Amino acid sequence: MKTLVLFLLTIFSISVSGQTIWVADNNFNAPTGPNVFSSIQACVNVASPGDIIQVQPSPTTYGNATIEIENLTLMGIGFNVDKEIPLTSRMGNITLRNNIDNTTDADGTIIKGLQFGTITLAVESGGNFLLENILIKNCQFANLYNGPGSADSPVDGLEVRDCYITNTSSSANLFYKSLNNAIFRNNLVLGGFNFAAATSGNNIVTNNILYGTIYTEAEGGTTILNNNFIGATGVDFAFTTKMKNCSVNNNIFYGVTPSIAVGGTSSSNFEGNSFDNNLVYSTGDDTMPPSGGGSGNSGSGNIIASPNFVNVPLLDTWSNVYDFTFQGGSPAINAGNDGTDIGITGNLLNSWTDANFILKTTTVPVIQILNTSTVINPNVDLPVRIKANSY
Repeated sequence: MKTLVLFLLTIFSISVSGQTIWVADNNFNAPTGPNVFSSIQACVNVASPGDIIQVQPSPTTYGNATIEIENLTLMGIGFNVDKEIPLTSRMGNITLRNNIDNTTDADGTIIKGLQFGTITLAVESGGNFLLENILIKNCQFANLYNGPGSADSPVDGLEVRDCYITNTSSSANLFYKSLNNAIFRNNLVLGGFNFAAATSGNNIVTNNILYGTIYTEAEGGTTILNNNFIGATGVDFAFTTKMKNCSVNNNIFYGVTPSIAVGGTSSSNFEGNSFDNNLVYSTGDDTMPPSGGGSGNSGSGNIIASPNFVNVPLLDTWSNVYDFTFQGGSPAINAGNDGTDIGITGNLLNSWTDANFILKTTTVPVIQILNTSTVINPNVDLPVRIKANSY
């Protein structure tokens, strides 16, 4: 076993094409080596653009991290791990910013397979800058935040996919500054998506399970496509306060009223939206396209009927036993405006293959089983059984 550990450390210390792999490991039996540190921040402090930080599973959190260099990858093993000892890679909060001289920033950051609290984008350390091309994948986190203040910059190019966003308030994702070219796809969201910046645009919210609302300040530029809005009949609303000139297509509104909440139903806050090929069932108002007190909302091809889920109750709480698969004869099957399903199993580009929300780990191989003999005699081979998998 000692030979195996030394071999792994040899691999860790190799730089390939200028790319170095660093290891964050705070376990009591963590190996030692020039590329191994007990915190993520310590790895970040020595890393160069393009490097990878592998975060080992641990019962102890790794604390917070601030990133100021470009093209850095933080990599854990996921949040829904199929292994004997299901430890995950957990940390506190993440901040992406520029350095004090404003000569470099966190452009191109990739974060995957981690559990963390809040990620704050485009915090200004050395003046205004543009944060670009951020990917958050296969993570479990509570909040994604930008703004509201002079010390935060705009974001262009953000993708959040295959994540479990656990914030139970409607403010799970806030953008008070400009947000452009963002896509939120294939996530389970217990809060909401809030595009609060009046200059945000060209953003897509697609193939998510939403137990929350969407708020968009921008007048147009947001596409809401193939989502499942789930809630309690007549209690929950799909949109909050304001939504104007947005495209809302191929969504399922299951118990969730497809208009804005009562507090913001003036015509100036909810108008000009197009609603096509959506399915509405048992909401507070099954009218489609919805009025919500607004004007100028249009649409066609909408369906008012039960989607016939296998097992999804009309509640505003989520459980991992829910099954969003359609029963045979569901009116949502192949009823989208692209000929695929309405809801999360439609849209060939982002379709869910597992409607029970069993997300996989990252592409890093995971040791699922490791069995060894309890007693080893001198000069005797060590029998080891290892089962690993990656997705």
